[in-house]
Amino acid sequence: MSLKKKTFWGAIWNSLSSVSLTGLNFVITAILARLLTPNAFGVMGMIQTTIALITLMNQFGFAPAIIQGENLNQKRLSSLFWLNMLIGLIMTAIVFFSSNFVAAFFNQPELAQFLRMISVVFTIVSFSFIQQSLIRKDMMFKELFNINLISTISYGIITIILALNNFGVMALVLGYISKNIIKTLSIMVFYRWMPSLIFNYKLIKDLIDFSKYAFFTSILNYLNRNLDYLIIGRLLGPEALGYYTLAYKIMLVPVRKIGGVITNTFLPAFSKIKHDKKNVKKYYLKVINLIALISFPMMGGLFVVAPELILTVYGQKWFTVIYLVQILSVTGALHSIATTTGTIFMSQGRADLAFKWNIFSITNLTVAMLIGMRWGIVGIAYGVTIFNLYGIWVGMHMAGSLINMSLKDLFSFIRKPFLYTLFMMIIVYLIKTYLVTPNIEQMPIQLAISLITGIVAYSAIFLVVDGKEYFEQIKRLKNSVK
Repeated sequence: MSLKKKTFWGAIWNSLSSVSLTGLNFVITAILARLLTPNAFGVMGMIQTTIALITLMNQFGFAPAIIQGENLNQKRLSSLFWLNMLIGLIMTAIVFFSSNFVAAFFNQPELAQFLRMISVVFTIVSFSFIQQSLIRKDMMFKELFNINLISTISYGIITIILALNNFGVMALVLGYISKNIIKTLSIMVFYRWMPSLIFNYKLIKDLIDFSKYAFFTSILNYLNRNLDYLIIGRLLGPEALGYYTLAYKIMLVPVRKIGGVITNTFLPAFSKIKHDKKNVKKYYLKVINLIALISFPMMGGLFVVAPELILTVYGQKWFTVIYLVQILSVTGALHSIATTTGTIFMSQGRADLAFKWNIFSITNLTVAMLIGMRWGIVGIAYGVTIFNLYGIWVGMHMAGSLINMSLKDLFSFIRKPFLYTLFMMIIVYLIKTYLVTPNIEQMPIQLAISLITGIVAYSAIFLVVDGKEYFEQIKRLKNSVK
């Protein structure tokens, strides 16, 4: 199968995966929000900082190295496997024995036992890391979709059953551990590769050299994405973090999944044509335009219907989340396109630039959040958003310089989605304000009317202005991959 066909079907399966998993996680989170308290979500938010570290440390930057690497024979892969297993075991030990220190940092003594339990996941995921990277390298996205679907459904069933039986935070912890066990076993079934009893450092030195920058970039990216959790959890406590965690799940997880679709699909493809910068730029801008067409109306719509959504789906105990969702909607829209910069950095072999971008990002984000701390979690949300209003464009400029793409080029491709979204938001706001009578008992009906209005308004203006052009592009694409 040609690269174009692989990329096309990869985009289809990754999109299907993203939509399905986002929908499943939305339903699971909504059910758990009804069963658990904000405090429980807050404690899990503290644990989340460790969960994020699990993925980061176990990859050690090897995933991009494998995807971009050449001559990956059995000896090289086996050497990487055993090195990764060693890292996993070391990380399990570090988290297990440092659990009391982390619990003391957050001033939550019960956190220690949860961290000790969850530390085993570092070792569990090491068994399937190489296979998962090879699945992505070979662009076997249908198989990856099935794996993620199985593990997510299993997580939902197990966690909800435990929550119904009053397990509290333990339900979330055991659910996460079981999810990774099931995912690891599924990967090993779908991609039947086994390591040889071989380890030769010289064979993988080039991959490690590439991985170093990618790893340190990931460390900074981890801090970048978890600073808000660390600051809120340490200074404001688990309840405040619980509200923030739910807002984060509603707003940023979906848009990062959209970015994940792009990274998983196009990193292998862009790596194969990395020297053809003209084509990389051409397709990258089309991808950015597609992301904006999907994510901008999602974020704009959520801003307008946040009160109805939160009160209908999650309940009145989550009222505070309304303000956080509305503030973070701007961040969500920007993040959806900014998450793709890593695809350019890595495909062009410039993990060093990604490292520098993250240094800039984490420094500015820390200052913005510490200033916002004076006004609690709402102030922190404002700080995160203000940083993103200027910081993300710095990262886009750095990535664009590698493929001869200017910010002017970028703005020209997101201008229409932005204007379409603005039009849709105005229509929904007018319908809500003047044609629908506010009533707490009729919130579900109001939410349904607003959602239908938004979809119709956005679809209408898109079809009138750009529909013909996009249908022609889709037709040409379908013909080109037959």
